[in-house]
Amino acid sequence: MRIDQERLEIRTNGKGLYEITDEIQSKIDKCGVRNGTVTVFVQHTSCSVIIMENADPTARRDLEEFFDR
Repeated sequence: MRIDQERLEIRTNGKGLYEITDEIQSKIDKCGVRNGTVTVFVQHTSCSVIIMENADPTARRDLEEFFDR
């Protein structure tokens, strides 16, 4: 079984939602992997990874409004 590992560093401007799909896809494309599993690990204690669909343009706004409460 082939295993590839890549590191991705995301610089942020503080609180907010950050779309990292393109960065993750770029890493996958670089490895040339066609089938497999991607694991995203975050080392910072106050950061979370959320997986959500982007088909509904209001989904992100709804999530931002929820966090602003």
